[in-house]
Order: sequence, then structure tokens, then C-alpha cells
Amino acid sequence: MSDREAAPGALGLIQAFVNTADLEPSVEALSDPHALRGWLVERGLMALNQPATDADLKHAVAVREAIRGAIGANSGGSVYPVDIATLNGAVSASRLIPRFGSNGKARLEPQASGVDGALGRIVAAVFAAMNEEAWTRLKLCDSSSCRWAFYDQSRNHSSRWCRMASCGNRQKAKRFRERAKTS
Repeated sequence: MSDREAAPGALGLIQAFVNTADLEPSVEALSDPHALRGWLVERGLMALNQPATDADLKHAVAVREAIRGAIGANSGGSVYPVDIATLNGAVSASRLIPRFGSNGKARLEPQASGVDGALGRIVAAVFAAMNEEAWTRLKLCDSSSCRWAFYDQSRNHSSRWCRMASCGNRQKAKRFRERAKTS
């Protein structure tokens, strides 16, 4: 959704990838291998002439959901072993290795090409982001039907919903109705 704030820098790429599945209106941007390829090419993560298969799509969606799980830890959730295994599998498939750039800074770089290499670039961005304070500001909406990744810009890092006007109000109204039933 365009009215939700985008995270800065590499966090923005991670956020955009996770939000290719918008659970609230049930919109899947990575609906088929062609859509996956287009999304990765559009962001410069993969060359235009490289294909994407059904297996690549399945792997990309699994990696996306594993990253969603990792972001969930910033909102007080747990990271499940399957998420860790999926992320480690993406690291292996992309053959990420440490490299030093011309500026002397270390980074992870995939040795694989195609979709595996593109997913490796996203996982490398997650790895780098986790070492920055801003990582903790990337959260998941507290609404179980939404789970949108949002960048918490509040001063005290206490935002719980992607948007107060929609998810926040629904959750507060739901709690109010539940309390009214028990009274």
C-alpha cells in the first residue's frame, strides 16, 4: 500500500520483499515465476535474461516468509527453526561469501546467479541490517490478519500496527467488544 512508510536504505528492500504478500486484502505480487523474475529484475537483483522457475518461486516465497519470521522477533515474536533453516538454505544456495569493497567495508556477495543469487542479495541485506540499530524498527503489524512489515518511526519504538487508521482501530474495537461481553 502506498500510504505506508517505507524503511530507509537496505531495510526498504527487505520490507518491499516481505510485503510482496499483502495478507489483509490477500494480494500476492509473486503470483508466478514471471512475476518473481520481474520483481527481482526491476530492483536490479537479477539480470533480465535469467529465467525463474516454479521451484524458484516456491523457494522465494519460503525465503520471504522466513524473513517475515525474523522481522517478527522485532515485534516480540519467536523465530522458528524452520525460518532459520530456510534462511541458512538461501545462504548456501546463493553461495554467499564475504568480500571487501573498494571502500574497505566488508559485505556478503552471492556467487550464484539467477534467482538464487538475487535471494542471496536479499538475505545479505538482512544479515547486514541485523547489525544496525535501525533493524529493530522494522516490525510486523500486530494484527494477525495483516502481518505487514512496517518501519516504526515512533520516538520510543512502540508502534504495533502498520497503520492506526486501519489495523490499530480494528484491533482496539475488537478488544473493546470482547471486554463488553465479559462485563
